[in-house]
Amino acid sequence: MKNFKYVFSILILFYLLTNFYQNYIYYKIPYNPLVEFTKDTPRGFHFSKNHPNNSINKSSHNLDTNTLIFKYFSDLNLIPLKEKAHWNEIHKHEKEIYFSGMFEFVPPANNKIFIDEIYLDNLTIIAIRSDKRGFHDGYYKIIGSKFDYKYINDLITNSQKL
Repeated sequence: MKNFKYVFSILILFYLLTNFYQNYIYYKIPYNPLVEFTKDTPRGFHFSKNHPNNSINKSSHNLDTNTLIFKYFSDLNLIPLKEKAHWNEIHKHEKEIYFSGMFEFVPPANNKIFIDEIYLDNLTIIAIRSDKRGFHDGYYKIIGSKFDYKYINDLITNSQKL
C-alpha cells in the first residue's frame, strides 16, 4: 500500500511540474519555431500587404532570395505568447493593414510555413503556423526589434528584376 502512495505521489508531482512548464516556463523562454526548418530549402516565398479592401501580392522563386528571407525570419528573437493573456495586444489594432507570408519548401519536406497577422501598427507580434506535424503553431513576440517589411519587400523586388 505504501508503494502505491509513492507511485501516486510521483505521478501527481510529475503532472503538476508538466502543467507548470507548459503554462508558465514555456512562455518565458525565447524560441523560434522556424529553426526546425533550417536544413530545408525554401522553394518559394509569397508576401502580401493586406488592406481592408484589397491586397498587394509579391512572390519570389529565386532560391538565394528565399534563403535570405528565411534566414531573416529564423534569426528573429521570438518568445511565444499565450493568446488569452495577450488578447488585446494580438487582436486589437488601430489600422487593419497587415502583412502575411508563406514559405514553400522543396521535396522531400514539401511543407509550408504561414506567417500571418503582422499588423502595421504593431510590428512585434506575428502568427506562425505550419502544416508540419508537431510544429509549434501560435503567436510570437519579436524581442529587441520589429518586423522589417521594407527589407523583405526590397529583397523580393530586387529578385524580380534579375
